[in-house]
Amino acid sequence: MDDRRYYGFDALRGYMMMLGIVLHGANFYMSAPPPTMPVPIDPNNSYLFDLMFHFIHSFRMPTFFVLAGFFTSLLVEKRGLWGTYKNRAARVLAPLVAGIFTVVPLASLFAVDYIVSVRFGTHDIVPNMDNLKTLLGEIDAKLVAQGLPSGQMPGFAHLWFLYYLCMFYLLIPVCQWLIKWSLPAGRTIRRLLASPMAMIVLGLLTSATLWPFHGGQVHEGFIYLKPHPPSLVYYGLFFILGYLFHSYRELLQTSIRTVTGFALVALVLFPLSLYVSDLDRSTGSVATHLAAVVVNGMCTWAMIYAFLGAAQRFFDFESPWILYASQSSYWVFMVHLPLVSFAAWMLVPYDLPALVKFSLAVGFTTIVCFTTYHYWVQRTWVSVFLNGRRFNLNWPWLPQAPNALAVKA
Repeated sequence: MDDRRYYGFDALRGYMMMLGIVLHGANFYMSAPPPTMPVPIDPNNSYLFDLMFHFIHSFRMPTFFVLAGFFTSLLVEKRGLWGTYKNRAARVLAPLVAGIFTVVPLASLFAVDYIVSVRFGTHDIVPNMDNLKTLLGEIDAKLVAQGLPSGQMPGFAHLWFLYYLCMFYLLIPVCQWLIKWSLPAGRTIRRLLASPMAMIVLGLLTSATLWPFHGGQVHEGFIYLKPHPPSLVYYGLFFILGYLFHSYRELLQTSIRTVTGFALVALVLFPLSLYVSDLDRSTGSVATHLAAVVVNGMCTWAMIYAFLGAAQRFFDFESPWILYASQSSYWVFMVHLPLVSFAAWMLVPYDLPALVKFSLAVGFTTIVCFTTYHYWVQRTWVSVFLNGRRFNLNWPWLPQAPNALAVKA
């Protein structure tokens, strides 16, 4: 039985979720969004936010799904299969359903307000329907011109990852079978995962799942209501591998030893991945597409190794900051998108530098998210609904109360 507390992974999971504020804030001020996202852009934009968006997107959700698989295996070990399903229904499925009727409509409304305001110069909270129909027609035309599907049904906005997790939990019996099936070759697998060269194998596996995506980058399909098989395969692989890593933890130890090396590899591969992805989109040749999927797959795994190693080396201890991040992150992620979309929409009429607009939108969202968590959520039924218990956390820079974990559910 694995009874240890993975403080570093708790922190990493929390910060990956909180990075959604930065990612979605940057999304509003990109100078050249991916062709698969053909929406109007704020006239105050900067390539800085293209770099920020692509950098965070290259590792954030893959790392999150690796951690989700790892913690799911840990939960199965402690509660059994059906206990795990009961827990995940309460902690993942129920918040997803609640979010569909609360935060998703608000996020969708303010996102539509933003793009209509940018495109037509209006600023109405209820957009003009004729303008909206014109805009949606323009977006569909751009998608069709690139050979992409148009007219997709809206999905779950930023809560798509909860939707995917619900489907990935159905793979738990498959993961258990894979572990049992792998036992005869366990020594060989452990030896492979103990070597930094395992990153190449994992990178190539991921590269194979990137083949259906334009530019070898996952910017399409996964946010819609209709399941997108290539996205499910891509993200599902990270979940399955994370589940297996709980039984084969040699990779975790390797990431600790090699964190600096993999960070340097990632810094080299990241700009190269942007270059080959743009080249693939412009040429469309098999050779450039192969280069794009391989470089992007390798880059993602270099970053995963670096973040897993850094979390274990530098944050694997009990800390008020880690506790606060891990417990507040779910609420912060659930509510951040309507807030950052609202802020971006409110700032459209003002001619300000993109960095100023981004800072205002992200700052406003961060303050509201953490203030509402601290005073309205952590001690209430909402915290029980999301995290299974109430908390009595002080701000992390202040001394903590002895009853910080007030109620366990």
